[in-house]
Formats: sequence, C-alpha cells, structure tokens
Amino acid sequence: MFRTLRQRLLILIATVVCTTALVVPALRADDATGLKKIGQIKTRSANEIKSSNWSVGAETMDRDFTVYEHWKKYLGPLGVKKARLQSGWAKTEKSPGVYDWAWLDAIVNDMVDQGVEPWMCVCYGNPLYEGGGGTGLGGGLIHGKEALAAWDRYVAALVERYKGQIDEWEIWNEPALHKKQDNSNTYADLLMRTASTIKKHQPNARILGFGMAGIKLDWVKKVLDIVRKENQLGLIDELTYHPYSFNPDASYGAVLRLRKLVQSYDPRIIIRQGENGAPSKAGSFGALSKHDWTETSQAKWALRRLLGDLGRDIPTSYFAICDMQYPSRRNFKGLLAIHDDKTVDRPKEAYAAVQHLTAVFDDTVQRIKDFDADITAGGEAKDYTVFGYSAPKGTIVTLWRSSDTPGKKPEVETAIVTLKNTTLKNPVWVDLRTGDVCAIDASNVKTTSGHVTIHGVPVYDSVILLAERDAIPMR
Repeated sequence: MFRTLRQRLLILIATVVCTTALVVPALRADDATGLKKIGQIKTRSANEIKSSNWSVGAETMDRDFTVYEHWKKYLGPLGVKKARLQSGWAKTEKSPGVYDWAWLDAIVNDMVDQGVEPWMCVCYGNPLYEGGGGTGLGGGLIHGKEALAAWDRYVAALVERYKGQIDEWEIWNEPALHKKQDNSNTYADLLMRTASTIKKHQPNARILGFGMAGIKLDWVKKVLDIVRKENQLGLIDELTYHPYSFNPDASYGAVLRLRKLVQSYDPRIIIRQGENGAPSKAGSFGALSKHDWTETSQAKWALRRLLGDLGRDIPTSYFAICDMQYPSRRNFKGLLAIHDDKTVDRPKEAYAAVQHLTAVFDDTVQRIKDFDADITAGGEAKDYTVFGYSAPKGTIVTLWRSSDTPGKKPEVETAIVTLKNTTLKNPVWVDLRTGDVCAIDASNVKTTSGHVTIHGVPVYDSVILLAERDAIPMR
C-alpha cells in the first residue's frame, strides 16, 4: 500500500515563485503542459503480452445486447489479457437437454486465438424449468428441484466443453441485486453446488464467487458463514465485487474492509474487481446513469479505477468493451460507440486510454510495496494518489489528483514531486489518457541522497506517469 504523501505547501508565493506549486485554471494537460513532446506510447496487442492484471467486460452477449462479430477486431489490439463472459444457459438450452454451443464456441475460440483468456460467469436461469430462476440482471436464483438438476447437467456440459480454454468460473452475476428478502442461504447453496460440479469436471479450476453489486459486507458474511459451516471454504478461490462509485477513488475504504473480512475466513481467498465502468454520456442504462459524463471524463474514470486497483494488488476488469443496447435504453459504458444496429461506430477516448495502460503495465512491472513520495501542490496531501513500480527498464510512478470526480475540476496544477529512494536517469512525463510522452528538462530534476525531486510537474484529475524513458514503449 502506498504511504500518505507528505504535503509541503509554500506560503510565500511572491518570494519563491521558482519553487511554488501553482494552479493554472482551464489548462488542458494534452495541449498546454509546457513540456516538449518527444513521442507517443506504442500500443501492444494481447498476443504481444505474456500476462497482466487487466480484463475487459464482454458481458450481455447471452441476451444479444451486443454482438461479438461487430467488435471482435478491437479486442486483441486493446491489449487486455482476459475477458469476462456470461455463459447464457437460456440461450444455449432452448429445448430440454439439447445444448447449442455454436454461438459460444465462436466467441471463446476467437478470443483465445487473439491471446485473450475468457473467464466465465455461469449464469443466468432458464424458463424451461420450474424454479429455473431469472434470465437477466436482478432475476431470481435457481431453486426448484427439477431446475437445479438441469442446472447441474448444464454446468457439467459447459465445463467439459471449455475446460481446455477456460479455468476461471464465476458463479452468478449480482445475485443480491435489488433483493428485499435475504437470499444468502439460497446463494450459498448454489455457490457450493455449482463449485462442486465444476471441480468434479475440472479439478484445477479456479472458483470465483459472489459477483456482488456494490460491497455488501453483511451479505458476504452470511454467505461465508454458511459455507464455512459446511467446511466448503476451500471451494472458493476469489470473491468478485462491482464497486460502482461516481469518484472511483472513493470506494477503497469499503474495498479494503471487504478484503479484511474475506481473509479473516481464509487468507487464501483473494478479491477481484469483476465489473466496473463509467458511461460516456448522460442517460445511460445501469449504474452511474444519473450523472453527467463525457468521453473524456469516462477515460479519466477508467484509468483511475484500473490503476487504483493495480496499486492495491487487486485483479480488475473494465466494463465493458462495447456499448450495449438493453431493451429499455443503451448502456454507454463501452469503450466502443455503436450504431442503432449494434455495429461499431468508433473507438471512444477511453479505448485509447486503456490501450496506453495495457502497453505500459504488464506483469513484468511490479509494485514497490514501500514506495514513498512527497508532493507540493495546490491541494492537501489526501487529494493525490501515487504508486511506484519497478519495471525491467526502470522506475514508473503513477500520480493523479483523486479528490474529485473525474471532470469536476479538470485544471492542471504544476507540482513539485519528490520520489524517495528512487533513481531516474532520464525521466519523462506521460499523460496516460492521451499517450503523450514529454521530456523533463534536466534543470528541473534534482537528485539528493537517493531522492529525486522534479519541479514543474503537470498534475490533474487523470493519471500521469513519471518514468524512466526506457521503461515506456514509444513510437
């Protein structure tokens, strides 16, 4: 975890102009940093990356809200190494005992060919069977005897078919969403039952449970208590959650409480951010729809969520790759904009931002656990988030102003940043949103007692990097 930044606000502005941090109103980081641009981040496709922390949401194809054929060419170039799918029981089994896998075969096989590993959310229900559960978001869980037996057969067939390509299975999506009555017993039973079936057919499978909307600690505790009572905690490898918040940085208090709770049951179980995204315009379907958004604020939000997770060692997934056409209205959280017929219109700003992120941060880049830094800027220490990473070719530091919702205060500040116990021989400044790489004048860099101090660092409400030049892939 990163340490609290030590703030040193300079008061005598008139006498120390050369070292004071100034707020520059209405300055745009992409066109007025005052730094000389020397290049652009060179993006990488998934097949060029061995492994990373990054996943993208490829959900809702089980209900045809988005169509894989329309956007598959954008998947590999995005640079993520995993994609979350929903298995679509009702789409696959339309007659009792007859499974039509053609739609899912095409998706899974092509993803793997592109260097992207699917992880499968096994859901939803099936109206063929009494008690078969709902067929979409917020629907009821499977509970009928006949339906549960059919579910067991379906899960067994699903795992047998795809165990060569998939080894991560998530059990249901947002099972407690909008539930007025406690369903912890029903979900715990379904979780254990389904995990046991999966393990029977794929012993080395990783089981992801909960798929929780928000962070419901009481519900998690109830489910885990039931699973522990049955001596079945060993079935669960990860707990997934969906922490939608207007300011992505505002959720981490609850996230860390969730991690602490889960590890009190079994330190082996990790948490994974399994679904999270922001719309690119107002009026979207789903979470965060009541706020005003732009494609720029969406891009900032995505970078802050993903790198906020990386800085806390949390595997993470952006929701979603493509806008989705729900029956009532469109969900604008996609990285790709669509036409009315669900074909792709164009990549949004956030698509390029995520490309820049995946190009720089793969699993060869490791967080520095005791990293420490000071920042002198226009706000208080708690207004900024910073993490340090060790890359094969040098240090990379992520920094952003995290105090406000992306887009609320877009002004750029020029800050003084001191990186403790760090070496930067040829430092560059990078705007991860735009991909711009800029030189830092040597006169603004001071190295003293193993610490590097950089003056005139543009900082704003999106992620910037301070990095060794050789650590950034450039074109």
